[in-house]
Amino acid sequence: MTTLAHFTEAGLLIPRLAGDHRESVVAELCQRLKLLGRIDDSDTFSRAVMEHEELAPAVFDGVAFPLAHKGAYQKLSFAVGFAPRPIHWGAPHAPEVHTIVLFAVPTLEEKRYLSLVLAVSRLFKDPKTFSDFRACLKPEEMLEVLSRIRTNEPT
Repeated sequence: MTTLAHFTEAGLLIPRLAGDHRESVVAELCQRLKLLGRIDDSDTFSRAVMEHEELAPAVFDGVAFPLAHKGAYQKLSFAVGFAPRPIHWGAPHAPEVHTIVLFAVPTLEEKRYLSLVLAVSRLFKDPKTFSDFRACLKPEEMLEVLSRIRTNEPT
């Protein structure tokens, strides 16, 4: 059984982000992806994410879903961070967010990415599971919650 935990790891899960605005939290999550070998260059990746956000930001119910795709990233991955205070996400009338889910989508993984997004959406649609996830104080606890959510990936 493939779960959300297969696309991330404890080092990519941040219960309390240090940044307090969109660019700083994206950079923080990108640095984690680089540190753990999921991307090659955090600055280039961060710029690609911010360019995508300017064109098509995805924010739903206080959760932002930034991404960069069509790149030479190591593997389909995501990082998650919780903001200690709501972060204004974009244009003057854009919503504030408290959770950021950053995706790295390699060029040849776009179909698998759609399956991953569907599984991530189940996390946020289930009030109990999402409440459990938001209550986590340690990355390992976050990973355990993610390990309960199945994807449509073959094992």
